[in-house]
Amino acid sequence: MSLTLSGVRLLLALSGLTLLSPAYSAARTQHELVLEVGETRVLDAPGVTRIAVGSGQVVQAQAVDGKEVILFARKEGVSSVHVWRGQSGVRAYALRVMPAGFGHIRAEVEQLLAAMPALRLSVVGHHLVIEGSGLPDHDKQRISALAQRYPEVLDLTGDVGWEQMVLLDVQVVELPRARLTELGMHWSMGAEGSHPVRSHAGVWGSLQWSGAAIGARLQALAQRGEAVFLARPRLLARSGSAASFLAGGEVPYRGAESEASTVFKPYGVSLKITPRIDPRGTIRSHIEVESSSIDPTLTVPAGPAMRTRRAETEFNVPSGQTLVLGGFLGRELSSETRGVPWLSDIPVLGLLFGERRQQNRDTELAIFVTPTIVRPDDPALAREARRGRQVLQQAFPEAPEMLSELRADDWSQPGASGSQWSDQEP
Repeated sequence: MSLTLSGVRLLLALSGLTLLSPAYSAARTQHELVLEVGETRVLDAPGVTRIAVGSGQVVQAQAVDGKEVILFARKEGVSSVHVWRGQSGVRAYALRVMPAGFGHIRAEVEQLLAAMPALRLSVVGHHLVIEGSGLPDHDKQRISALAQRYPEVLDLTGDVGWEQMVLLDVQVVELPRARLTELGMHWSMGAEGSHPVRSHAGVWGSLQWSGAAIGARLQALAQRGEAVFLARPRLLARSGSAASFLAGGEVPYRGAESEASTVFKPYGVSLKITPRIDPRGTIRSHIEVESSSIDPTLTVPAGPAMRTRRAETEFNVPSGQTLVLGGFLGRELSSETRGVPWLSDIPVLGLLFGERRQQNRDTELAIFVTPTIVRPDDPALAREARRGRQVLQQAFPEAPEMLSELRADDWSQPGASGSQWSDQEP
């Protein structure tokens, strides 16, 4: 008999759990809601009979006509809300009340980060956390400015930016002004600054000038002695950083009279280029060019005078195209006398025994700049490095100590003590 009663009790208990399980599982399943301070949210709850709020200071709930529940966010924080709806059981909500305007800030941050796939955005408490590394400097500056503007944004990105590299191939050429027409260049009356010239020599063709019509004509003019390459530097710079070059020398000047010192001033052809890569791959560069020379016709007690020609401009060119800067004009006056020795030197009568020729030569300094975006793993860059090592090996058959490659085992040889660079007795 007792066994029968125990079995009946077990069946009743199981039946009760079966009837209560829908409401129990519904209560355990919480629906997350995010509100802002001062925001109102309306929930559909037909047949609502009772409402329970976890924290009345954070959120306020009220039933309307037994069909809806109105939630009003009062204060930042978290709370839970349970709604009973007759036979449908109970429904649980997990509420998080954020500061006013948080959704608008999040939308702006997400729109900004859409162009930065390397970054991650997450919500931690009442803050928007931005994480990532390998950002360019300009993107890092934008994230920092955003964090300063909105206290809700936490910037956890890396401090060191990773910028793309730009290889700048520069050729400074002095040639007769009339020869510029052979290169297809005509400076119009209203043209100031720069003129882009497209190169068709492949990725590195504009850098090597191989296959480019302009490069071939420049080489032809140089072989005839009509063009002179004053400098041909190749500079590698980070996007946003400056690269400078000077082809010339330094002339000494005497310092102030009260100080017995000497100041050196550079002269020659100097370049300062600051390239910057935009998201579309276009290279925007700021260039400062100066050509100076010593003026022998004017001398001051402190030192010689200088002739200076200077230009400053900004330009946009796609990677691999060549920009030509011109307008640095010069004039050379020369005279030549031919005739019978001694007789041609007689005043007035010497014109009968000889001739004199005067020649004016107008020259122009043209600067060809070819910026190209390069990657560390670019095969062409590796070939350039190998070519440079070959030039060093040919110039120094026995490599000097400072040019020899350092290896880790050089510092851990058995019996070695002290520095490997210590002086030794002969």
